[in-house]
Parts: sequence; structure tokens; C-alpha cells
Amino acid sequence: MLVHALFLLQAVASMSDSTTIAAVRAAAEREPVEAIGDRPGFVKVREVRLLDVNGDGQPEAFVSIEPKFRQTPTVLVYSFDSKGPHRVLEALVPGALVPLSGRFEDTHAYRFGVDMSLLGGRPGKAPSEMVETAISSQLSLVEYDGFFHTDMRKGFVSYVDLSERRLKSTWGGSCQKFEFEVVESLATGALNGDPVAKYVVALTAGSVTLYRITRIYDNGLLEKRIVILPRPAGAAGLVTDSTGIVRVRMEDGTQAPLALP
Repeated sequence: MLVHALFLLQAVASMSDSTTIAAVRAAAEREPVEAIGDRPGFVKVREVRLLDVNGDGQPEAFVSIEPKFRQTPTVLVYSFDSKGPHRVLEALVPGALVPLSGRFEDTHAYRFGVDMSLLGGRPGKAPSEMVETAISSQLSLVEYDGFFHTDMRKGFVSYVDLSERRLKSTWGGSCQKFEFEVVESLATGALNGDPVAKYVVALTAGSVTLYRITRIYDNGLLEKRIVILPRPAGAAGLVTDSTGIVRVRMEDGTQAPLALP
């Protein structure tokens, strides 16, 4: 049995990037990400990028999606085991929190979403047991600074940590007045001037978000550092060059370096 498991793990490790990406894309397209009420909940997959974040020799996969609800995470994270790709609990939302555009639906309108104050409404991070209790009850959570949004989706549970993201005072303790930025481009690799550390990089309408993820805990949460930079003028996308460095692709076809401030 052990030999069989080791063989499967070796097979996963030896998969080509294209095969790995295809397997993750197929898995993500089957996820009932927005199964709210009688909706099937499937979403469109935009991009899949690979990066070994915990140094075990097997890549994790980062999948940008096109949600229809504004409380849905925009980047899903997948890991691999002997059975293939499986989604980890924590998802990502790159970029800033922005005023409503009218292009997304709201789970509150369907009576599936609830906003709850956190620690008496005071800024702070929810205790881990609070998160674990909600997850064990099959509730998805988006944690903000001072409150969290929770909803129930059939067959899909996730956690998003936005406790460090800035909220306007006029928004109050509710997520009904803002939405997430759309992920336009996703890349993985090193940054200019730091070829050792590896990052997940996302381009949104007003931002470039850098994630330095160093560990995936057994409960599916991520150990990470987040830096959000203004979007460079003339940016059209992200690319990873032949040396593994993430660069900004400009509208004129040139590439600009991307580095930590």
C-alpha cells in the first residue's frame, strides 16, 4: 500500500506543467463555487499558474476565476496528493475593495449571505476556533477588518482573509457597498532583485498584488505575506520570463520589472 502511494506521488511530481494545468482546470470547472439556492454554481476559469510554495517539490496551482457574486473569491488554490488536485480551504482576493459597479450579484439579496460583527465590532482578526467552527458548519467566510461575511453554498466551502484590507468608514460593518476587483492577469515566479523568493502576482484594475506564500497548514489555511502596489501606468498584463522573473507587460509590447518597494 505504501509503495503504491509513493508511486502515485512520484507520478504527480513527474507530470508536465501542461498536464498539471489541464488537470487543475478540469477540477476547478467542476467546483460548485457559486451553488447558491438552485444554481449549479459553476464559474469560468481564466488562468492557472503553478508554484511550489512550500518547497516539497510539487507545485500548488493558483486559479483565477470569473465569479458572478461579489462575495466569491477570485483566486482558488489547489494542492496535489496521490489522488490528484484538490482545493485547499483558503482562497485569495487580490486588489483593493472598490465601490459597487453593478456587474455582480449579492448573496444577501437571495437571503444566503449574512454579515456579522467581529469581536464586538472592533478591528482585529477572528480567533482560529471561530473560523474552524464556521467551516465545520459548511459556512464560507470572508473575513474583513471588524466583521465577516458568511454564506452557505452547496458543496463549496472557502475562507478568505481580508482583515488587512482597508475599508471606508461609510461602508460600515457590511460588505453590501463594495466589491472585489476583477483579476485581469496572474503570474508566478521571482521578482526583480530577489531571485530566491517566489510570488503569486495578480494584476487588477487599480493594483498589483504580491503574495509570498510559505506554508499550507493542515487545516487548509495559508501562511502568507501580502503587498499591494498601484497598477503601473500602461500595464496590459503579467508575464514570467525565461529566467522565472515576473514582469509587467506594457501596452507598447515592452516589459517592465516588478520589485518589492
